Amino acid sequence: MNPVPGLLRRGADASFGRDKDLRTVDEVTDRLIASEEYDALALGSLALTNMIQTMYEGGWQPLDLLHIVRRGSTVAVSSLAAAAILHQSDLTNAAERAPESWIEQLSEICTAYPKAASRVDASPSFLAALLSASGKSDYIGASDQWTAVLSLLGQWQRLPRWPKIGPFPSQWPNRRMQSSSRPAAPAESPNAKVLSRIRGLLAKADATDFEEEADTLTAKAQELMTRYSIDSLLLTEGNVDVESRRLHVDNPHAPAKAQLLHAVSTVNRVKSIWDPEFAIATLVGSPVDVENTEILFTSLLIQATRALSRSPKAKRRKGSASAAFGKAFLFAYAVRIGERLADADADTLDVAAERSGDLLPMLAAQTVAVEEEFDRLFPRVRTMRGPRLDAEGWESGHAAADEAQLH
Repeated sequence: MNPVPGLLRRGADASFGRDKDLRTVDEVTDRLIASEEYDALALGSLALTNMIQTMYEGGWQPLDLLHIVRRGSTVAVSSLAAAAILHQSDLTNAAERAPESWIEQLSEICTAYPKAASRVDASPSFLAALLSASGKSDYIGASDQWTAVLSLLGQWQRLPRWPKIGPFPSQWPNRRMQSSSRPAAPAESPNAKVLSRIRGLLAKADATDFEEEADTLTAKAQELMTRYSIDSLLLTEGNVDVESRRLHVDNPHAPAKAQLLHAVSTVNRVKSIWDPEFAIATLVGSPVDVENTEILFTSLLIQATRALSRSPKAKRRKGSASAAFGKAFLFAYAVRIGERLADADADTLDVAAERSGDLLPMLAAQTVAVEEEFDRLFPRVRTMRGPRLDAEGWESGHAAADEAQLH
């Protein structure tokens, strides 16, 4: 009887979680290396690709799986995860079949892990080829690889089913059709020009050393985003699709960063939800509003982090006191920035509503559609209590968001 499948299960169970047992992992690794007659590397490769496929059918997507690994594992394990995800995409012909958003995730993985993007000739198996390409095919290299494999299997097998956004791989067509909801806009189109201008404003806000200039540029970007969203809604006569997108929020201070995302999404008529266990946020809204939210959140996160790093009060704090200050600072920054962006958005909406009597009913209908999709994805949502925050950090974060005159 082939012992490899049982060894893989035992090693995966021992490699991660509360029952983690490194002695068992070492024992299993030694036995896997010795199981040459059963082609353990081929079976390990199959176990990895099957696990990835199972996770996809459970609602997870490529960047989700990599994010989970990166949060709790070494660079070597994360690199193996990236290579395995890309290898599985080759096996399933994802380049020709997957939705565009899926292809974008795979492309992002290739950019972050260029070595993994250099595919290996997976013969006689993916793991064997990867080990050979690494130039570390001795016992230590083989042991390290098996330890990483067991860690991946251990982490991924513990993931629960996840809300479905987009079709499962088993539902993909043999060849992808051009999406009608997100047509590719030529570079000279009005939409492309607006997005280019928004990104340009936010890039300047990210680069400037002057908080007043950054606030002014950010407020102007929010005004353009609101106009862009309104124009898109009016052009479609209110018939806007609702899409979902996940964002991965990393430490430090991930909950405070999620609060900033919530503030930005609310202003842009997007529903957001935060999962603290996996540090993943999900956005639900029209494609234009979701895109605007992600762009603005990324910029504001850069600005908030820079403001925190330059705070004289933050520099005086050490250790846990510094962490408490930073958390309070970012929470306060998120709340106050949300209020100021809401003012900029409201002014633009008032002007637009005066020009078109159809706008407010269309916005109301869009809100209902977004709420319905959100409730479908997350039927059981609970509100989290806010943490206790450092008073000085809160005041400093509020001041950093409030100092400049936006207009």
